[in-house]
This record gives sequence, C-alpha cells and structure tokens, in this order.
Amino acid sequence: MRFPYINHCKHKTVCKLATRFAPYVTTFLLLCVCVVPITTEAAQQTSTNWQLSPSSSAGDGSLTLTIRAENEVRGWMKTSVPILTIHCDKGNAALYVETGMALEVSYVDMQYVRLQLDDNKPYAQKWHEATNATVSARDASTLIKQLTQSKNFIFEFTPFNSPPARAEFTVAGLSAYLPQLTNSCW
Repeated sequence: MRFPYINHCKHKTVCKLATRFAPYVTTFLLLCVCVVPITTEAAQQTSTNWQLSPSSSAGDGSLTLTIRAENEVRGWMKTSVPILTIHCDKGNAALYVETGMALEVSYVDMQYVRLQLDDNKPYAQKWHEATNATVSARDASTLIKQLTQSKNFIFEFTPFNSPPARAEFTVAGLSAYLPQLTNSCW
C-alpha cells in the first residue's frame, strides 16, 4: 500500500516504518470497528441484575437470589423500589416481593396480586402476606420455572390507601442460575 504523501516526507525512517506497518494498522482498526458492536451486544445479552447472596456460596445447599424493580412505585405518602427474592433451601422454594410499603388491608394473611410474564396476558393470584409489606407466592416452584424462561416480570399490588402499583422486573439472566436452582429448589 503506497501513500501519496510519501514522496514529500522529510523523515525517511519514519516514512519507511509508516509504509511498512500501514496495512497492519488498517487491518487492526477495521477489526476493532467490527468487533466492538458484537462484544457490546453480547455483554448486554448476558448481563444480569440478579444478586446472589453471599451465604448461598457457602455450600450449605441454600440459594438466595434478589433483584430490584426497574421502577419506583407510589403508595400512600411513600415511594419505594420493590425487591423480588427467590430463596431455596433443601428442596423448598420460596418467592416473595418486598414492596417497601404497607399493603392494602384485605383478607387475613392474603393479598390479591396480578402477574404478567413478558407479553403474555396478566393474571390474578392470591399470595400469602408474610409481613405488612411483603407477599409470597403460594406456588413458588412453578413461578420460578416460568421466570427462568422469561425476560420481564410485572408485579401489580395495591398499597394501603392507594391505587394499584406496578413493579417491573427484568428477570432475564435467571436461567444462568438454573443448575443451582435445580439443586436447591427441586
């Protein structure tokens, strides 16, 4: 590859080196331009917001994964970011959502919630009220299995003295923990 400015170069040694390495530099730059979008896209697809609890790596057979909602929800005089938690221990699976605010007073120890996985139709369920601000799924194993095959999870609940709130979780990446979930939950 010849460059038109080589004839006007004042530093012959620099010009010879530039001529010798120009094809390699050009190839390197082209590779950089081509590879960067691919690696960035791959990193986005495999990134996960799931947090593995430190006690889960102790080897005692238990597993705790948490993920924060993508949005704040509003309740009566309060806003919070709900947290979805999956906890498995010796074949027992639990899935609960900490809303961060008092829930609507309804039935004793029960809350009606609405769930939606990806673009599927939302559906209602009765969840157990663990605390005034935390609810747990009655059939956690089935829901966890569904979440491993989903990208988005929408959880609707009714805070105390407020209209229904909608928490959106990006659950993509949970399938990466499938071997650990299988060992601990099922």
